[in-house]
Amino acid sequence: MKRSGMAVPSTALLGQIVHGDCVAVMNTIPDDCIDLIVTSPPYFNARKYSRWETYDAYLAWCGTWIADCLRVLAPGRMLCVNASPVIVARSSRGSRSQRFNIPADLHGIVQGLGAWFAEDLTWEKPEGAAINRNQRFSLDRHPMQWRANGTTERIMVWQKPTKKLNDHIIRSKDKSHRITGDYDRGEVWRMNPERVKGHPAAYPVALPAKLIRYYTWPGDIVLDSFAGSGTTCLAASHAGRRYIGIDANEKFCRVARRRVSSPNMSIDKENQ
Repeated sequence: MKRSGMAVPSTALLGQIVHGDCVAVMNTIPDDCIDLIVTSPPYFNARKYSRWETYDAYLAWCGTWIADCLRVLAPGRMLCVNASPVIVARSSRGSRSQRFNIPADLHGIVQGLGAWFAEDLTWEKPEGAAINRNQRFSLDRHPMQWRANGTTERIMVWQKPTKKLNDHIIRSKDKSHRITGDYDRGEVWRMNPERVKGHPAAYPVALPAKLIRYYTWPGDIVLDSFAGSGTTCLAASHAGRRYIGIDANEKFCRVARRRVSSPNMSIDKENQ
């Protein structure tokens, strides 16, 4: 199958939440055929379903799936990754905890693979959504005890290299389509966290909805390589875009399919 001279994913993938390893599934997708990728990978040892022996092993794994994301992405189109630093708790009172700057390390990997940096957006949550890291400091107030409570996550955007200007991409699309209404003018997006029954770490639908609005046209194909609860696919469906979701957790796939297929599901407010 062809789409404007390019191959397209098989009909077995389009409009589906696929259970499987993201790299294995992406290996079935042709080169240069996805219009936008919006995803949030598992964070290093932050959940029971995301465990690695070492942080280096985690980063090596990230390099593998990022390389495949860039392969399937069409030239000039955007890869958007939501991530945040993580803390690995200390094993005993006499040991140290460790904090890993996942967004910074992912940026190094993506740039090493040749993609162009586009945006570093901040998802800002209400203060009450953060884990309090200052319980000890609030009592003792010693220097070196203070810690910042994590109220933000990063949304990093990279562009797949292309020999053509963005104007060429725009001219090749539906020139009658416009982004209407209000729009974000800054790089800080204030959004409340979202709770989804059956998934411990869902992000708000507004997050992928904004990225889809700013980086795609109706009918474009959006990929989420770590579909989780299906939030990106839900936003894509409501925006009139085609989607492919992939997740290695079968339970999460069932949750995602339920959300995307429900005729009463709203991207503004979900009744869980």
